[in-house]
Amino acid sequence: MAQDSENQIFQGVIDEIPFISVDYFLDVQSSQALFLSHCHADHMKGLDSRDLCQALQTKSGVFIYCSEKTKQILTDWPIYSKLGRYLKALELNHTVKIDFPGDPGNGNANTTFCVTTIPSGHCPGSVMFLYEGSFGTILYTGDFRIAEGDCRKFQAFMSNPSRPEYGLKTIDHIYLDCTFCTDSAKTFPSRQMSVDVTIALISKWISKSPEHKVLFSLAGRGFGAEFLFVEVHRRLNIQVHISEFKHKIYKNLTDLRNAISRQHTTSVHACSEGTVSAKKRSPCFKDSSKLLIIRLTTQWHLMEGKNVDLRVVVDEGGIQRVLYSMHSSLEEIQDLVNTLQPHKVTPIAKPDNMSKEKIQQLLNCKVFLPVNRFRSRENDEDYS
Repeated sequence: MAQDSENQIFQGVIDEIPFISVDYFLDVQSSQALFLSHCHADHMKGLDSRDLCQALQTKSGVFIYCSEKTKQILTDWPIYSKLGRYLKALELNHTVKIDFPGDPGNGNANTTFCVTTIPSGHCPGSVMFLYEGSFGTILYTGDFRIAEGDCRKFQAFMSNPSRPEYGLKTIDHIYLDCTFCTDSAKTFPSRQMSVDVTIALISKWISKSPEHKVLFSLAGRGFGAEFLFVEVHRRLNIQVHISEFKHKIYKNLTDLRNAISRQHTTSVHACSEGTVSAKKRSPCFKDSSKLLIIRLTTQWHLMEGKNVDLRVVVDEGGIQRVLYSMHSSLEEIQDLVNTLQPHKVTPIAKPDNMSKEKIQQLLNCKVFLPVNRFRSRENDEDYS
């Protein structure tokens, strides 16, 4: 389930809360609480290390806080199952108070702050963390894909959820996913639009004959396409064949278990890893001429300049590439920042071929336009 990325530039430290570590588990001896936003490798560095296990065993009251779904994934993932007793699940959209005993000998007083988990729309179990305490109000987005306008629907951002006219909370600092904070990624189709295109491709192909198969070509063991598996099952009544490893992880996720299968006779597959030629040699596919390979991708479309439409482009290897992004587009990033109007923004991930200093400079130069913090939300739909 690992997705490593050179775009990730955050190393766990929230300046205002130096006694915690977020999405980084190396050198955590001084951390009193650890937080994991989701299960991608670039946010899990050190999570399988011996040093982390020793730190958790020797320090009383230190836990790894995450969503309920992330806890389930880690519990069923063999190399992380040993962390089970140290995982604390936080319910989505609920605020939890965390207390840390002080150390009078070192002049440290008791510390209390609140944290709220907010769905981030990136992959199964992914969340944003909203921290509130004497240090101010801090939002750590992790990796996120939130549609324009939707961030105003989360009660966690409201000053008084029962009185929308009071507007939004003052956010002091956002630690922001800027993966696609670039003009080349100005806009993306919605996830639902991408799914519609993909479902149409699948339906047309498998209608040719019972022998026609579809294979999703996914990156390694990465999370991210699960929403599509659910939609394939819901709309086509077809389960997706997945690997034994992934089945161990998915089988206990209630929204996924009915959408997946270990039966190789199904028409839709996400079971093979390695090169395209290796995937074609899988025993699941007797006739490669009746195999349609679909690759969900973002970077390829950006490089080809095709990010503004939903065209499916066939490359030289016969692969159907569909634009499907798990990160927010530039306009979606701008919408979140313009709506929340933080006092400060720090990037936690950057676009390709852009330095950390450059992206910070762009943020500091007020790339984002001011908006009215107190606009009405009466006509907004509920977030689901």
